[in-house]
This record gives sequence, C-alpha cells and structure tokens, in this order.
Amino acid sequence: MSTPHHTTLIVTCASGREGDARRELARALGEVEARSLFLKGNLVARTPLSEEEAVRRLREADTRFIARAAPVHAEIAIDRQPESTARLAEAALGLGRLPRGVTFIVRCRRRGDHEFRSRDVERAVGMALEHGAGGVPEFEAQPEYTVSVDIFQDRAYIGVNRTEMLVHKELRDARKYAPGERPLNRAQHKLREALTAFDIELRQGMRALDLGAAPGGWTAVLADAGCHVVAVDKGELDEQVARRPEVEHLRMSAQEALERDLGEFDIIVNDMNLDPTESADLMCAFAERLRPGGAAVMTIKFVTAARRRHEREAVERLSRCYEGIRIRHLPHNRLEATAVMRRQG
Repeated sequence: MSTPHHTTLIVTCASGREGDARRELARALGEVEARSLFLKGNLVARTPLSEEEAVRRLREADTRFIARAAPVHAEIAIDRQPESTARLAEAALGLGRLPRGVTFIVRCRRRGDHEFRSRDVERAVGMALEHGAGGVPEFEAQPEYTVSVDIFQDRAYIGVNRTEMLVHKELRDARKYAPGERPLNRAQHKLREALTAFDIELRQGMRALDLGAAPGGWTAVLADAGCHVVAVDKGELDEQVARRPEVEHLRMSAQEALERDLGEFDIIVNDMNLDPTESADLMCAFAERLRPGGAAVMTIKFVTAARRRHEREAVERLSRCYEGIRIRHLPHNRLEATAVMRRQG
C-alpha cells in the first residue's frame, strides 16, 4: 500500500477499457504498474511518485477513460460474514491517518455477495474513527477527510485521505464502440445462442417479458420471432427497437414492474447486471407471471472469480420457483453463464 517510497491507487475506469486506462496512467505518471481487478472497470496502480505528485498529475492529465482515483493505505482479506465490518473498522483505525478533531465521511463501494451492506461498513468504520481517533463525522458539508473502502468480494482496499486528494475525472469515452452498437449486437448474439443451445422455440403471438431490456438487444430478438415484448428498463431503448409495434417499453425498474398487472407471459428473460443471488430472487418474484411450464432465461453475472459458487447459489434460489434448471457457458458469455429453466407446475 502507499508508503513514503511509493503510492498505491484504486482507479475506476470505463468498463472494457482497462487497457486504455493503463496507457493513460503511464502517460500521466511515468513509471507505474497497473493491474486489472477481476471486476471490469477497476485497476490497482502503483507508482514511486508521492501521493501528492501522483494526484496532481492525474488531475491535470488529459484523460478519456479514467473516472476516479484515490490513494489507498491498506489491503485486507475479508469474507461474506457480517463480522468483516469489524475487521474493516479495526484496519481503518489502525492506519492512524485521521487527525483528531477533523471532520470526515466514510464512503464504501462494495461489489460481490456479502451478508452486510455498504451502509453497515460505513457505520462501523465511522464509529471506530469517531470514538477511537477523535474524528468528527460530517454528512452534509464538505468534510476535511474522506475514508474510502473499496470492496471486491474477498479483498478490501482502505484509504484515509484529505478530501482534496480524491481525483474525479470526466469519463469522456465510456464505450468501446458507438453508443448502442456493441451492447445491442452482442446482446442479440447472447440470446440467440441461448435459444439454440437450449432448444427454446419462439412462436408468433407469444408474450415475452424482458427485464433490464436497454438498449434492446434481447427485445429485438424476441420481437423478430413474432413475440409481443414488454421491455422493462429505466434506460432508453435503441430507437429502432423502441418504435417497433411489437414492443411495449415500461420506463421503470423491475421492482416497480412487480406492482403492475402485466398479465401472463410465455417466456421471461433477464440480462440485468446484478449479483447472481439478487437476479435469481428477482426471477422468483416474477415466476407467478410466467405460465406453468413457460421458459425463463437468466444471465448469471460472475461478480467475483468464484464462478462455481455463484452458479450454485443462483441455482439454489431459482429452484424454489423453477425446475429443469440448466446452465451453459456460451461463446458470447466470457464472464457470464446462462441459466434456462421452466416454471414449476
């Protein structure tokens, strides 16, 4: 971690553009080692520059792919259990970097499957620094210090910094391709592969529910097969998809759609960027909207390297409402798997 002889930074960049972000870091910082974390859009960078010099150079650099950078001072191993919040609080306090009497705020960015929330981490770390270091929590005005806790499943990175040491950049190039191009086309390939691999037949006049539909790749495939598609997503659909007569776009979250009387569907598909257990719970919540024996397709997102565990936990939850669950790793799902199932009964 950061020492008088080197600086370690957690860097957030455009997903899929980690290589471009590493090149930007090299141009800005000179000598730098940067490695990608398992989750896309996150890097750990190490440079012999001082924290102040590294932050100054990054702030002044002309970048397109870097969104956020913050010095970190500890890396610790954690697990899914709630007791991890106490270990994080102890580690933050043990750094001894928060001066007595200064105002501070704790910000936790958590990715993965845990039995605690980001809010739980913020509360535990905040209380430790308030009572153990004499810091003054500040939730409204600009605090003098920001304590950042970045969690990636079983690893946590902690930084205790003056707030002005945090770098926030304009993300000027968030996509590798033109907006809507790759996500739409790649999504179409993913669903077509799943329909073929699992021998799912779509027929004219079927009703389909597409959860997390934007920008509309899966919706387009369903509509091409003659389905009437209810596409649920707060985001916008591709213009060509949105204007198709077979498509009904509900600009709302999937949770909000649960409150609507949407009728019965012949197939439900879900490519939402969620933790696998959250996605599986959502599929179970919608199971009663699927006709008995109707097919459901869900992408299992690998939010950590523990792929087998993610698949196992997703199946455990899905099996409450579905039967005949099958999982395949398809060519267009490099960091994902596809689950297909039928509604029980």
